[in-house]
Amino acid sequence: MREGDYETAIQGLQEGVTKYPESATLRAGLVSAQTEAVSRLLAQATQQRAVGRFDDADNTLLRALALDPRNERILALQNDVVMQRRAEKSLDEALTLMNSKKKEQALRAVESGLRDVPRQQELLALQRRLEAELRFESEPAGRRGLAEERVITLDFRNAPLSTVLEAITRGSGINFILDRDVKQDSRVTLYLRSARVDDAIDLVTGAHQLSRRIVDSKTVLLYPNTPEKQREHQEQIIRVFHLGHAEAKSTAALLRGMLRIKDPFVDERANLIALRETPEIIALAERLVALHDVGEAEVMLEVEILEIKTTRLTELGINFPNSFSLTPLPIPGATGLTVSSMKSLNSDRIGVGVAGLLVNLRREVGDFNILANPRIRAKSREKARILIGDKVPVITSNSTATGFLSESVSYLDVGIKLEVEPTVSPDDEVSIKLGLEVSSLAKEIRTAGGSLAYQIGTRNANTILRLRDGETQLLAGLISNEDRSSANRVPGLGDLPVLGRLFSSQRDDFQRTELVLAITPRILRNAPRPDIAQAEMWVGSEMATRLRATPTRVPMTSASVAAATPSTGLASPAASANTKAVSPPAAAAAAAGPVQLSWQAPSELKAGAEFVVTLGLASNAPLRGAPLEIGFPAKSLEVLEVTEGAFFRQSGGATSFTHAVNATTGRISAGILTNDTGGATGQGNLLQLRLKAKAPGPIDLVITSLKPIALNGVAAIGELPTLRLDVK
Repeated sequence: MREGDYETAIQGLQEGVTKYPESATLRAGLVSAQTEAVSRLLAQATQQRAVGRFDDADNTLLRALALDPRNERILALQNDVVMQRRAEKSLDEALTLMNSKKKEQALRAVESGLRDVPRQQELLALQRRLEAELRFESEPAGRRGLAEERVITLDFRNAPLSTVLEAITRGSGINFILDRDVKQDSRVTLYLRSARVDDAIDLVTGAHQLSRRIVDSKTVLLYPNTPEKQREHQEQIIRVFHLGHAEAKSTAALLRGMLRIKDPFVDERANLIALRETPEIIALAERLVALHDVGEAEVMLEVEILEIKTTRLTELGINFPNSFSLTPLPIPGATGLTVSSMKSLNSDRIGVGVAGLLVNLRREVGDFNILANPRIRAKSREKARILIGDKVPVITSNSTATGFLSESVSYLDVGIKLEVEPTVSPDDEVSIKLGLEVSSLAKEIRTAGGSLAYQIGTRNANTILRLRDGETQLLAGLISNEDRSSANRVPGLGDLPVLGRLFSSQRDDFQRTELVLAITPRILRNAPRPDIAQAEMWVGSEMATRLRATPTRVPMTSASVAAATPSTGLASPAASANTKAVSPPAAAAAAAGPVQLSWQAPSELKAGAEFVVTLGLASNAPLRGAPLEIGFPAKSLEVLEVTEGAFFRQSGGATSFTHAVNATTGRISAGILTNDTGGATGQGNLLQLRLKAKAPGPIDLVITSLKPIALNGVAAIGELPTLRLDVK
């Protein structure tokens, strides 16, 4: 059994049972060996399946099945291995389809594999990535906004609405569809210079009580801003928010107060809320929920409670007898005193009792430390309590009018009692509301009815501390001093100035107790503080609430979109606007330069050691996402962790990050998307990989695929670098 040859061991026991059927030891050993062998084989097969060694797992399960053919766990694990094989096949098929840009077919392959193995991590990660990419590609135009980023100049005085819209169409290429109830002959006075097309449309629609709906990136539907038309034209989205930290009720109150929407559905059991609103309101709700649903901070409080007790006792001197007694004695031969014997009472028949002479030479010195060193982990704004001591029972007797006697027991907490309530601030400071109580039994008290009570000595301290992370604060000064002196003296002689010490005994008793508390907070997890880009949102007007980009001044260009028309006396756009100064989106993306990647890695690596490499990204064109794949040698390198970098988070928007690591084929798949309408530009870290080298030698990390998602047009890709690691 120790060598793993379970079959031979069990066969030997079976032969022993056949030869000695009456032996209970052999029968029990056979049952125990079979159970242990099956358990070990099942554990081995489970481990083999977890690392992808399916053939070895099948062989191990066959051995277990030969020992116990009717074991349901073995049969279930065999079925799991079969399902796992199918899931791996579905994963390979999905990756092949995804590389061929057949994302919908790849998602169906992933879903097929998840039907067999619902919790397969690589399939789940790939599913999240594909869903995010498909969601972005098929995102409603109302959420993606208009594709036109050029600036426009308009100069109209009392012109018809149709003329203004026609000028915007000629200057920007945006198409307009008008509801039948829109009055096209309403007059517009407008003076705009170098304004964004999106802002120009908002100004025109807002001034005439119109609402808009973006049909696609080049088409806008205009309709009157009335409740009936809103219900007719506004598209709605159902969005369910599963909250991880915040309470569903408080989050719903936040959304109602900020967005002025109808009551969302709240499920307190599952801690979720559901909204049915327009895409603009849903986009705002996502930002608000992301800011509200943040984890609470946690802090570890290291507490040290020290009670220092010092005693000094000195007892020195001569204790003389302080009394004597006279006792009448009976007549010799008599057993006791009689009245007649009292007549002959003399000095021979009177006994005298005198106490002995006692010399006191006593000196006691004591130092006592009572130490408690607990550690308390508490959430911010939550109370934590520690009691180090005893619960002392107090028995109370109760009697009724009929004479029935009953006793009840209550308990008193005696010892060291500590209550703390920390509050962690975003700047790594901890405010601690602290209450300390140290109590001890002084003496027992018996009531007239026979009940037992206690006199309890106590010391309390309540305060509020504000400490930095790792800072230690001492709380001391709770001192109790007792100094007692008593003497036994011979009257008269004991009061003499110097000689009185020969006729007295002096006792000096000194006790000093001090309580010291040291507390050190250590922040384990702090709540993130959003920057101004995340916490501030421009939401338009109250009548037209939607998430807008932060208003910025648009630089002046040489494009002239408006020109005078002498025949009418009104300004109208020129039929051929000068658009050379404004590049189309695709040309602008190409002119911004290609997307560049770069590696950063340690210079020296050792086999068996963990290390971190960083993949950086640089782009002058705004990017919405960057799906990529990285190949690595699975035999010589182990991927421990894949984390998102700060490139797409630099603008303050929320990001969606998915990744999957296939240790069998040596592939790392990662996808990052941001919901920031302005995209991300500049330089920053895209990914961070925590790796472990299994063996010495050269290791190559190859970027096999990069598909940056540009905000406008198609982003050009520079040369994909390869990272060569030399492991010693």
